[in-house]
Amino acid sequence: MSKARLRQREQDQQDPAWLAWLAEMDGALETFFAVDVPGMPTDPFTAAGLAHAEQALMAMFESADPLLEPENAAVADRFQRYVGETFVRSFESRWMNVRISENRDTDVFFGRRGFEPVVIRPFQDSFVDVVSMVLTAAHIRTGEEWTWIYGNSVEDHAEWLSRGRPPL
Repeated sequence: MSKARLRQREQDQQDPAWLAWLAEMDGALETFFAVDVPGMPTDPFTAAGLAHAEQALMAMFESADPLLEPENAAVADRFQRYVGETFVRSFESRWMNVRISENRDTDVFFGRRGFEPVVIRPFQDSFVDVVSMVLTAAHIRTGEEWTWIYGNSVEDHAEWLSRGRPPL
């Protein structure tokens, strides 16, 4: 990545819309657990919680297309918050704002917000693209998409820990 792109990525972390989105995390998750996906396990930020939530997503949406409709933006956003926060809490990870496009007018996901939340894990160069995870689960409909990715992260995280948490 070029130095200019790296500088832009760092600046994107201070975007007011992004910071507002992060500040709304706890309230959005409370709504998610109370309204969207009740009956979660005692610790919802686990593989069991992901499996339960993915089943709920498939019951609510017959395909990925309705997730992109403006009237479903808030629910879709809460699903991706939950999925991402599960990875944040399970794997010493953090949220990061990644630009979808240089032109914010081309942003078509979840209310044209101008950013894409991803989760950065300290043990992998790639990020967890929660938007894609939500859309894929609704499209593929196996009910195991999220737990498969989570399971791979469990293994990768354990290996990274066994090596003494080396930096990337």
